[in-house]
Amino acid sequence: MSKVWREEADPKKHADFMSNCMEGGMPISKSRDNLIPKWVYLADVCNFTFQFASLKQVKECIEYFEKKVHPGTIGEHPPYEHYWQQWYCKLPKGINRGNKREKVLKALNQILDKWDTSHNKSKH
Repeated sequence: MSKVWREEADPKKHADFMSNCMEGGMPISKSRDNLIPKWVYLADVCNFTFQFASLKQVKECIEYFEKKVHPGTIGEHPPYEHYWQQWYCKLPKGINRGNKREKVLKALNQILDKWDTSHNKSKH
């Protein structure tokens, strides 16, 4: 059973794994305005917890999982000899195939259904 939720961004607890190739990700900054929370979106599915710094990242991950065949790399690598792996290279083995892939897509779409107002409008 998948679980999706969101938490207020906390740099001590949350990291952005998708915006860069740094090992361990970059700490997510708190909201600059105490009245406007900054959210981190999470999905626990197939014994793996996805963590997203924005709904845009959730959509990017959905695009990745919608493809049945994946190239070894997407886009360009950093210009250093020993670079860190992209976020999709760190996924558990087999999570992007078959039944697991479908479960991940369902959980990620639940995030958009719950918290992306533009996603809800486009469905109606």
